[in-house]
Amino acid sequence: MSHHRFVFIGGMPRSGTSAVYQLVGSHPLVSRLTGTGVPEDEGQYLQAVYPKGVELGGPARFGLDRRGRLTESSPLAAGAGEALFNAWAPYWDLSKPVLCEKTPHNITRSRFLQAAFPDSSFIFVSRHPIAYALAIRKWENNYRIPLAVAVRNWLACYRAMNDDLPHLRRSLVVRYDDMAADPVTWTRRIEKLLDVGPGMDAGVFRAGHNDRYAKSWNARAYRDGGGEMRNALKRLLSGMEAQYLMRRYERDINVFGYSFDELG
Repeated sequence: MSHHRFVFIGGMPRSGTSAVYQLVGSHPLVSRLTGTGVPEDEGQYLQAVYPKGVELGGPARFGLDRRGRLTESSPLAAGAGEALFNAWAPYWDLSKPVLCEKTPHNITRSRFLQAAFPDSSFIFVSRHPIAYALAIRKWENNYRIPLAVAVRNWLACYRAMNDDLPHLRRSLVVRYDDMAADPVTWTRRIEKLLDVGPGMDAGVFRAGHNDRYAKSWNARAYRDGGGEMRNALKRLLSGMEAQYLMRRYERDINVFGYSFDELG
């Protein structure tokens, strides 16, 4: 462990963490986990130190479970660095000086990871909460997940991130749409954070990922997973749900630079 520096990527599921993971891992001095046989090569599935996302309620609820909120004072911190390193080392190229791990849930345990790996950097990826919520419902193929629950989960996670940022030695928060619009500038910022020099492939980003969710949101077509809603009752219920979310959470998401008005 003493021969390496570490970088951890976190954010919400379906919010661009995998693209950033691919970007960081494209640098010749960086190794990310590969050949793991687990979804998205996420480190959470390879270890037994902390709870996995599915144990915390899944991608729409994990931030609402207190067991996932870990800091340096957590009882799980003792010996965590060695245990995690041993779990992940078989999937890293240890000839590289910088080792990268990505799990979206890192957004709620960055101080814990910094205590386990003192020479570490953190990259947090954000995406509009409605784009995240609708993407989760489509991904899970479960359109009964209340959007309000997903938005509360989003808020809980980014509040945890904000609380932790002052305690982190090196960190960067990236809005996925900003990075997709100007990948070269943001790639240079990440390279500077990691002190590795140029070498990352900025071509992994594509703009416009939120467009379809904004269209679905504005058409109130999201309740049934897309397409026109011909049922008047469903259209009414979707409209009421949207109005509730905008009244209840607009100021909360404003704190993180987002607004429901962005969706049109």
